[in-house]
Amino acid sequence: MKKYIIITLIALLILPMLSSAQRWKRTRYEVIYGIGASNTFTDLGGSDGNAGYIKDLDLIGTRPSVFIGARYKLKELMAVKVNIINGWVNGSDTYTSNIGRNQRQLSFYSPIIEFSGQFEYSILKERFGTRYTFSNLRRFRVSNVNTYIFAGVGGFYFNPKVKYAGETSYHSADDQYITSKGEDYSKVSIAFPVGIGFKYGINRKLSLGLELSQRFTTTDYLDNHADINSTSKDVYNFIHVSLSYKLRTSRSGLPRF
Repeated sequence: MKKYIIITLIALLILPMLSSAQRWKRTRYEVIYGIGASNTFTDLGGSDGNAGYIKDLDLIGTRPSVFIGARYKLKELMAVKVNIINGWVNGSDTYTSNIGRNQRQLSFYSPIIEFSGQFEYSILKERFGTRYTFSNLRRFRVSNVNTYIFAGVGGFYFNPKVKYAGETSYHSADDQYITSKGEDYSKVSIAFPVGIGFKYGINRKLSLGLELSQRFTTTDYLDNHADINSTSKDVYNFIHVSLSYKLRTSRSGLPRF
């Protein structure tokens, strides 16, 4: 009799823990909507010192972006996400006081239409229940914020418009400035996104997210200009604020709308 009592007590203790541990499987699908900003590192524009990457970020060249996406959890700490992103990038030599580039007086803007996939790994796992949402901010802790890193691959379309010194409007990039390598290039290229994301529950179905990413590309003509002294490819960045909605998982394993 004592044996059955002990087994029953152990079961009563373990079953709630198992149920909680598997709760993520009930809502492993998410749809995501977001808005944000985009920026770029190219041969045109940049900071005064042309320091490279984050030190070369030109905030004046920041432009808007929007995206939609979907996420599927493979495991509690692992997920895959697909994105469709529409953004704009801009760069201008007039933004910098660097003498060499300021005298060149080149400007460009281009749309970015990206389709990409990424693999995510959570450093801090997602928490479930009302105690981990906006409805209970008194219990808020940084450790309750789902924090993940990601990397992926995708393709994107761009179409730069350019403006030279003395021109009042942008025009199609039919030619290139004398300091460019002058090569023909495709307006479709490959991007490799890497970054970090944060997500916190508004309630059990809705979450607010923030994602910062950098896209390394295989083209040096995002700005229609590959400087003769340039040895690196162009890079663009996104920072997105998002709203994600969890879909219930049916018994068949498919999302239930």
